[in-house]
Amino acid sequence: MKVVLVYMLLACVALSGADQPIMNMMPRWDGGYGWQALYERMDRDDLLQGSQTFGSGWYERIEQLHVQGVYTWDRSIRLTVKVPIVLEAERVNSVAGQRVVQKDSGLGDITVALPLKKYFNLMKRTGSWTLAPQLRVPVDGADEYEVYDGAWGGGLFAGYETETRAYFFACGVAYWAFEGQEPEEWHASLDLGWNVRDHVQLLWESDGLYETNGKEFVSMGPALYWRFKDEIHSRIEYKRSFLEKAPNNQFDHVGGEKISLGVGFVY
Repeated sequence: MKVVLVYMLLACVALSGADQPIMNMMPRWDGGYGWQALYERMDRDDLLQGSQTFGSGWYERIEQLHVQGVYTWDRSIRLTVKVPIVLEAERVNSVAGQRVVQKDSGLGDITVALPLKKYFNLMKRTGSWTLAPQLRVPVDGADEYEVYDGAWGGGLFAGYETETRAYFFACGVAYWAFEGQEPEEWHASLDLGWNVRDHVQLLWESDGLYETNGKEFVSMGPALYWRFKDEIHSRIEYKRSFLEKAPNNQFDHVGGEKISLGVGFVY
């Protein structure tokens, strides 16, 4: 029974700030828990101002390790914690009209969430509705620039997912508000999946970001989930962004390419 439940958990939407352990799965049984480690690399080629390229080849490279955990009180209530560690980050930026290279490393802002799930079982498919309040806890840094905002934030995610023996569908939207001058954020996603085998799933994921300062982009790409055994799960994904736009009248690196590799353990 536990084997079936673990597999059916592959069902949460994949968007920034809404992904939940393990591999977008969460134990459905009381007292279930798990953790995962994800390596992520992002490459951004140009420095933008609005929709215009200010510095062609003015890159940003970010390597991170995400350590995340989940605990289930009962099948409808969970607590998740996500801790990002910036292994190495470097960007070329414009400061007072001069080209400079800036670097960052260390802990990023921590995200705590309380996903609330409502499951349903129909004749030939299952699914759930999700509502997840989220809290962003800032971690102050002292580097030349910071990958993360370093500000308190509150968010709310709402999503829907459904799955048959062969196919998977998920969509969702999330809203974030932060303290100080940080802009509000809206995230959205649409994921389509094919259950190749009982332990293998191939997905096409589409994500979108909009900030109230004018920053926006859409990213798309494939993802592969593979369950080695009941307790060990893995995932690899690649995304490329389109329609990138930096904040109005500001310089920023936006979107780019992202590759993520991860392994998760559930008990």
